[in-house]
Amino acid sequence: MPNNPGLKIGARLYDATYYQGNAITVRPDGWDRGEGVVVYSLASLGLRRLGSLQAPLEAAASDHPFRQAIGCVTHVTVWAYRPDTWPDHLDEHGTTWQQYSADTADLGTWAARTKYVRVWQQANDGVFDLDLLTEDSFRAPITIME
Repeated sequence: MPNNPGLKIGARLYDATYYQGNAITVRPDGWDRGEGVVVYSLASLGLRRLGSLQAPLEAAASDHPFRQAIGCVTHVTVWAYRPDTWPDHLDEHGTTWQQYSADTADLGTWAARTKYVRVWQQANDGVFDLDLLTEDSFRAPITIME
């Protein structure tokens, strides 16, 4: 289920540009906690396309009222094809998959290309998702929700 109540922040996915149309909130998978990666088909989320998205930041707890720090960044990775395994090469970035980590009002050509989506979080000091694509990296299992 995309809405896990144990997590506070999720990405908001819209089927139209400029944050309009049908929308769903998808909570991040548990990859940052050592769990597997969860990828959803747009059909399983009830979306016909992905036109825009909101990927919020979560502030870190601070004991100083005038200091703010980023605690977690919400990322949205999209694929044009079913991602059965991690890509072997980073050169596939932009051709078979794309990643967003900020609100994006218009996904442009990726609005029509996107078939699968993953929402995940990265702590301020956490491992970045692209690190998983190196030869020696940990290969998290991928669960595809159709």
